[in-house]
Amino acid sequence: MCSTSRDGVADLITEYTEYDSLAREWHSETLSDYDVSLDKARERGLLNEQRTRQLWQLLGLLDPEELLVQLPEWLAEKKVESTNRTTPTIFVGCISSETEDAILFESSTVARPLMELAHKMHSLNRGIERTKDDTDRHERLVDRFREHERKFDHRDDLLSLSDKWLPKSQLNTAIRRRT
Repeated sequence: MCSTSRDGVADLITEYTEYDSLAREWHSETLSDYDVSLDKARERGLLNEQRTRQLWQLLGLLDPEELLVQLPEWLAEKKVESTNRTTPTIFVGCISSETEDAILFESSTVARPLMELAHKMHSLNRGIERTKDDTDRHERLVDRFREHERKFDHRDDLLSLSDKWLPKSQLNTAIRRRT
């Protein structure tokens, strides 16, 4: 799907090995605005924990060279031909080339539908684990999982940034998950 990752962009990408580290960084503005810890923010219901979990699940399904980038809205509007009222700002793809000031972001796809698929796959996987004794239900869940897996792997019908040069200074976030 993607070419090998570039070593020169390593300082641009933040890698996470644990969920709470991602959640803390992803919600850093909220934590700062309310001057609270991650645990206190959770207790007070200040975070969209469901979306953050879906993001974490998505990152866990990506190929090692893929990453998630978040763009400012103005840049996304300039780079994406969206017919929706709102232009997506979060994408999954690969960095295939770079200059001192920009990266070439290839094989990219809007992240939100992939987050939803990753969440469904995660839920189905848990169901598969729990239904090992019920062969019929187990097989139905495995079939549904494989169907979602195919959708996840074949992203051609989703909105993309299709091989766009992006200024490094304008990337709000560039993250990947390491296990």
